Order: sequence, then C-alpha cells, then structure tokens
Amino acid sequence: MENKYTRILVAIDGSKQAEWAFHNALAIAKRNNNAELYIASVIDQTLSLSASPSSSIFKDYKDRIENFVDTYAAYAKADGLTTVVPIVEYGSPKLVLSEKIVNDFGIDLVVCASSGLSGFKRFVLGSVSEGIARYSKVDVIIIKEKSMPADFTAKINKQFNLDN
Repeated sequence: MENKYTRILVAIDGSKQAEWAFHNALAIAKRNNNAELYIASVIDQTLSLSASPSSSIFKDYKDRIENFVDTYAAYAKADGLTTVVPIVEYGSPKLVLSEKIVNDFGIDLVVCASSGLSGFKRFVLGSVSEGIARYSKVDVIIIKEKSMPADFTAKINKQFNLDN
C-alpha cells in the first residue's frame, strides 16, 4: 500500500540539510500528482527577548525571512509545481510546524531535516524535528544528514550568503 499525499509541508531554516529536505519534499510532491507544497520558516519566539515584534529590527528580520521563503517557493514553481505556498510564522517552531500549520492548511505530510540545535540549547529547547515527529498528527519524514550526497551544494541558501 502506498500513501498518497496532497498537501506537503517542508520546514526550512537556512541550513544545508534543510535545503536538502526541501529538494526531497519537492520530489515527493511531484511523485504525488503535483501535490501542493507549503514551504515554512518559523521565527522562534525566543527572539522576543532581544527584539519586540513591533521593532524595526524584528521587521527587517521578518522581511528577510519572507524573501528567503519566497525564493524557495519561486524555485519550486520553476521546477514545475503549480501550487506552492510560502509561510512565515512566529512562535515555537516545533509546535507551529507540527500543529498550527498542519491544522490551518490541512497538511497530510511534514518533511524536515534532522539537524538542529546541539549541546545545552538542545537540552533546554529540544530538537525541532523530534518535536514535529512527537506532536504532529500526520506523517512526518525526517531527512537525515547521512542521506545528503557529499557533493550537494545548497544553491538557494548561497543567494542569501548562508554558510553551509
């Protein structure tokens, strides 16, 4: 039995592994009769400690994230998908990605990278991919770093001068 997906969410954060997850989600969408692809980035609520959502610093940061997500969406459309939805949200990434966006858009598959925070931050905050897998009511595919080809280049991220 094969699962058929119609609305696929992929989480991106600027990491090389997240861009690899995006390419995987794009391929899954194509294999599923041109499924809708939702590309999301979540601005972590911990930023509120350093900048309020009404500050110009926060607005500039949000504009940059929106441009980043829109660039991914344009890439997906250029690659042949007809329905691509860019999403930028604010809050706890693991909860926003696993619950809010899934519920708001009727998502039936979430794709994300396994990479995340390490050390003390991971201990305190927990892994985003782990949280998505734990809290999501839909299927979740976690793309492992080991699945990424050694010669993979994160071309979309390079446009934003992200070192990967």
